[in-house]
Amino acid sequence: MENRGSKMVAVIALCVAVVGVTLGFAAFSNSLTIKPSADVTPDESTFNVDFSSSGSSPVAGSVTPDKNPTSITASNATINNDGDPTISNLSATFTAPGQSATYTFYAYNAGEYIAYLKSINFENAASGASFKVCTPGGGTTASLVTAACEDITVSVKVGSETETTSSQASITGHSLAKGAYEEIVVKIDYAAGGDRADGPFDVDFGNIALTYSSVD
Repeated sequence: MENRGSKMVAVIALCVAVVGVTLGFAAFSNSLTIKPSADVTPDESTFNVDFSSSGSSPVAGSVTPDKNPTSITASNATINNDGDPTISNLSATFTAPGQSATYTFYAYNAGEYIAYLKSINFENAASGASFKVCTPGGGTTASLVTAACEDITVSVKVGSETETTSSQASITGHSLAKGAYEEIVVKIDYAAGGDRADGPFDVDFGNIALTYSSVD
């Protein structure tokens, strides 16, 4: 009986020793910290609004004007989207008041952002410090040209904006979604009942600049 009691004590002592060793190892620990970050540098080329002769696909081609009357001479306009997009050669030859040439084309959002129209700017003509400069031809009376010049205008309408013959700054709320098109109408007009000159004269208009931004 004494030997049996001694063996039991020995087993209990061993169990206590093992438990004590296990608790000792569980008290050690350490932490590893991960600190992530990222830099984003957008590519400016991903913001891009072009001209198009089509309202359903991007086409940088020519634009045929609607002539009134059809007998007048008016040039086909040409779209070039290399670099800053331009449409050039919008030109008409009028013989009397009441005539006009209307060009219809589109702005196309080819980029990755919503594009907001911010301003329409009528720039000065290359031949003078004014948006419109009228120059008499040989033998034409200058005072008559001055009067007739007032009746010859160019207007632009962009999407839902009101047709205008002058600069419009700080436009808000005018958006063009990614992949979307909006109509642009430019009209060169000699007002019906307008004054006449007694000979030929030239009308030089400045450029019309449309500014789109990625923020409204």
